[in-house]
Amino acid sequence: MPDDRDSELFQLVYVSAATKTFADTELEQLLIGARQTNHAFQITGVLLFVDNTFFQVLEGDCQAVRALYEKIACDPRHSNVLVIAESIVNERNFGDWNMGFIHDKERVASLPGFVDFFSQDEPAGGFTLLQGDSQRVAHILESFRRGRWRRHTEASVT
Repeated sequence: MPDDRDSELFQLVYVSAATKTFADTELEQLLIGARQTNHAFQITGVLLFVDNTFFQVLEGDCQAVRALYEKIACDPRHSNVLVIAESIVNERNFGDWNMGFIHDKERVASLPGFVDFFSQDEPAGGFTLLQGDSQRVAHILESFRRGRWRRHTEASVT
């Protein structure tokens, strides 16, 4: 029997540690591939990469998002994959984004509401502090959606 959530708009936020150091060209190729896959499955979102830590928001059809997340979780380039939040949402936070991307720590640190979640003290950085704190995650996502972070995100893409 199909899950009613499969037809609803679903959002999943995860963090992971990179298993290797990526050159800028490798990150660009990863982003190009992610954008193509996400476009094909109507998935939107944002990807942050700082200090070998990924923070990504995926939103779209529940089955498509979960399938993509499972693929990411099994990807040998990721370790310590941790779901921070997942929920049914009324609308996309990043509906007009083509997978926004930022990987410059200084630029991330200048963003409003930044806390050093990319600390190296834990495998998933300080993002573990967000696990189960849906209100705080929602606040971070709202900051992105409002647009100020978007300028920084788009400025990082070459």
